[in-house]
Amino acid sequence: MLQFVFLIFLTAQNTVNFSLSDAIEFAYNNNAELRQLKIELDKSISDIGIARAAFYPTITATGYYAYLSDLPIFQMDSIAIPMGQHENYNFQVSLQQVLFAWGKIYDAYRIAGLSCDMAQLQLLRKKQEIRCSVVKSYYGLLVLAEMVKLTKESMDQLLRHEQAVKKRYEAGLVSQFDLLRSQVQVANLKPRLIEAENGLRLAREGFKMVLGLPQDKEFNLIDSLEIIEENFDFELLKVEALSKRAELKNLEKVERVSKLAKTIRARSNLPTLVAGVSYDRKKPFSFGGNDWGSSLTFNVGFQIPIFTGYKNLYEYNKSKLQLKEVELAYENLTKGIILEVKQAYFNLTAAKEAISAAKENVNQAEKALNIIETRYKNGLATNLEYLDSQLATMQAKINYLNALKDYLSARADLIKAVGYE
Repeated sequence: MLQFVFLIFLTAQNTVNFSLSDAIEFAYNNNAELRQLKIELDKSISDIGIARAAFYPTITATGYYAYLSDLPIFQMDSIAIPMGQHENYNFQVSLQQVLFAWGKIYDAYRIAGLSCDMAQLQLLRKKQEIRCSVVKSYYGLLVLAEMVKLTKESMDQLLRHEQAVKKRYEAGLVSQFDLLRSQVQVANLKPRLIEAENGLRLAREGFKMVLGLPQDKEFNLIDSLEIIEENFDFELLKVEALSKRAELKNLEKVERVSKLAKTIRARSNLPTLVAGVSYDRKKPFSFGGNDWGSSLTFNVGFQIPIFTGYKNLYEYNKSKLQLKEVELAYENLTKGIILEVKQAYFNLTAAKEAISAAKENVNQAEKALNIIETRYKNGLATNLEYLDSQLATMQAKINYLNALKDYLSARADLIKAVGYE
């Protein structure tokens, strides 16, 4: 995957060519939000290791050297006996192991694993959202490019018409009003062309941000605008959404985590059984000597909280409330997902119908423009009729492009709403 991205940059020094699938793959590898979530996933994997470490014994080593300048003296029958030695050495290795904790360590390990699964689901959902954004941005750019092209073509057409009117005016065939009207129409279209070009530039910069493409890098889109003919069954979409959506799966994990946390809190006042062993090597080993010596100590004990200011009770009550909160969130999310699928499906259906109507309107407008253009050349139509027809044709084409964009955007929203990958 990374090799693929690297090859793209090698292919062109200044310009990258993107098909839609290439753009999606590039975003998967370079989008800033996805990179951040991948770090969160790696952190959750580390948390599993941290939780697993609780199963293993803890081994520590300590050591010290101490020099005593003045030693206590014990007098016995006029004999001075020093209590200790000037130089003291000690080295200790100890091992501590939890023998029994009522399953609390194992449950904490399971929580870490579930948290990792949740991080993976969050990454998956974000990838679906990024995919939707890339698709909508990609087709939005294609539509804007077509609108700029259409506006330029209309501008060229109006300029040719203006020259034709000017010649007829100079020949005394039309009034000055007709000439002024054609010139005003050209002037009115110029701001729309500037606006369209500026919108295209801004959209290209936004597309770079979604992809994670450096701002100094240029790109070309090699796919074309086309309708993807598909038939969706609304009832089937609802069923699939409830089985595929990462958020629902995530809440199921959260519910399991809440139950495990509740179990841990319920056992927090129970004793924990621990065992240990320590090895000591020190000098002086005995009270009166100055030799090295060793000792080995084994111990078994328990730890039990006697009073914690009712902290454990409050934490247990909090875990029960968190579990209820998750159950309510699951119910609300289910309703929200069904509504999201319904809206996307209805938007797709409406956009599909709008495309058919807009396409037919374009055909009718182009026919009308051809007729008016011919009639105007033959002196059978007015300048106003020609300009109105030309404006209507351009607007019909713009409406068709917007309908096509709405359809492709609605399709991307529906795929995201269902949770398709």
